[in-house]
Amino acid sequence: MIRISAFFFLAMPLAANAHHSVAAFYEPDATSEVAGTITEVNWVNPHISFSVESINDDNEVETWTIESGPANGMARNGITRDVLEVGTDVTVVGRPSSRGQMALYASSVRRADGESVALRGVGSRPDLLQASAGPEPEGIFRVWSRGRAFGDHVNNSPTGFELPYTPAAQAARDQYDPVTDDTALKCIQQGMPGIMDNPYPIEFVADGDDIELRLEEWSVVRTIHMSGYDDPESQVFTRHGYSVGRWEGNTLIVETSKIDWPFFDDVGTPQSMAVDIVERFALSPDASRLDYEITVTDPATFTETISLDGYWNWVPGEEVKTYQCTPWL
Repeated sequence: MIRISAFFFLAMPLAANAHHSVAAFYEPDATSEVAGTITEVNWVNPHISFSVESINDDNEVETWTIESGPANGMARNGITRDVLEVGTDVTVVGRPSSRGQMALYASSVRRADGESVALRGVGSRPDLLQASAGPEPEGIFRVWSRGRAFGDHVNNSPTGFELPYTPAAQAARDQYDPVTDDTALKCIQQGMPGIMDNPYPIEFVADGDDIELRLEEWSVVRTIHMSGYDDPESQVFTRHGYSVGRWEGNTLIVETSKIDWPFFDDVGTPQSMAVDIVERFALSPDASRLDYEITVTDPATFTETISLDGYWNWVPGEEVKTYQCTPWL
């Protein structure tokens, strides 16, 4: 079994934004500027977008498409849509299109009045949160904010680690085209286990004897059957599978099978319907951190069982927001 850890790596704001094929559309290292007037704004998930009309060196009018982080992420960083009002003169700084289009992925906007706004990613600014006045949540049952997702240190990450693909899986991944194959661009709700590799908050809620795991991204709700559950083999296949849980001390162990979802991640790694997943959610002694380990067995995709890890942090006052997605395509 391969086990991968990357305790040194924390995603920077732009890296957190590079979710769902941003890297496929924009240059990773170049920076450009566009100056002009905002003519249209779409304040949506998974990425806000706005149009800027500018005058080029030949005195011709050009319309640029500007994209940036999600509406939910902007709200968490205190950035409101009135920063990008139609009719406002702005200078936008960001990554230029890698496909020859008049498009930028914006990192900041400077308004004509001198105000400069960094269009940051998904994480919260704790100083903007209102901590709950109620009792402290009990154990795992609270909202958790991303610290490091399990996919941060594999595939195209800075560590350069590659998963142990079978030849067929490597061939399928090589043929993956994010422009046409990325389901997120069409607002198709992601399946397991990729849905757990996301930058948004999650929440555990007691549901009788069972547990609901609510994920902000795509408004997913996973049911973890804790007692009196049916035989998993008798269940139908779904995109999130059938999950059975048990406690070992303060660690919640969840076994999931019957997954009908074609991708292991959001960069084209294939996944078969024979995949089996074991997750471990371990509460830290001071209940401020939730460590996560996911073990995946899928002989059609990986030459051996793999184990990845990540964690979430408790940020008092954080909440799971409504997620309304608007397709890119």
